[in-house]
Amino acid sequence: MRRLLLLATLPLLAQSPDPKFEVASVKPNVINDPMDYRGGAGAVLSGRNIPALGWIQIAYGVKDFQIAGPAWISSEKFDIDAKPAQPASAPQMLAMLKSLLADRFHLTLHHETKQLPVYDLVVARRGLKMKPSKDQSPWAGDFPNGSPDGRPTTGGGPSELAPGRLAGKAVPMTIIVNLLAGPLGRPVVNKTGLTGRFDLDLRYTPGSGQAPSGDTAPDDDPRTASLFTSLQEQLGLKLEPSKGPVDVLVIDHIERPSAN
Repeated sequence: MRRLLLLATLPLLAQSPDPKFEVASVKPNVINDPMDYRGGAGAVLSGRNIPALGWIQIAYGVKDFQIAGPAWISSEKFDIDAKPAQPASAPQMLAMLKSLLADRFHLTLHHETKQLPVYDLVVARRGLKMKPSKDQSPWAGDFPNGSPDGRPTTGGGPSELAPGRLAGKAVPMTIIVNLLAGPLGRPVVNKTGLTGRFDLDLRYTPGSGQAPSGDTAPDDDPRTASLFTSLQEQLGLKLEPSKGPVDVLVIDHIERPSAN
């Protein structure tokens, strides 16, 4: 879904302190289409059947547990189609999405740091089973397949990302930790001491099991293994419940947008 960045457009878009899409449509979704999102660098951003909470997550790069707001933002869904004046980088598209949410949803929010439940990710007692990748090239932030300014880098994205499956080659450790936070519903802190890129193929039962009190016995069937068990048995990693500082977006004001 990422498109090649046209570098010639960067100076023009970077000059705007409050970047906006040239054309944008926001409509409530009342027919329950399949959820779909197409964004990244390029000339269009579009999404179907995404709750307001999801649009805020995309724009600000946070998980749902990092957003505090009214209940309707989780249940009411919207379709958005938007185009910039010229093709833009992924960060520029997200900046324009923030402006769109402020204009159409009248969204205002602020950041707070709260002590919340987290999971510390450590190496399991039986040792690490996840294999370092041959590709240890550097990456930039949360953009494993391209740096924030749009320059391509090599490898790094998960090839399989679905409920019960996480697989990929040369995936940065920071991305692995970030992806684990989604199904767990709380932040994951890397306490393994590991850096670099890894090859992995993790299979587990979505939503199954509770955090174990210690290292668990092997469960050879990924169809019945919880994420906690699968991490230990397949990757040699362990999740330990803890508490830590978490950046939270507190919504001060948000309105349902009118159809357009």
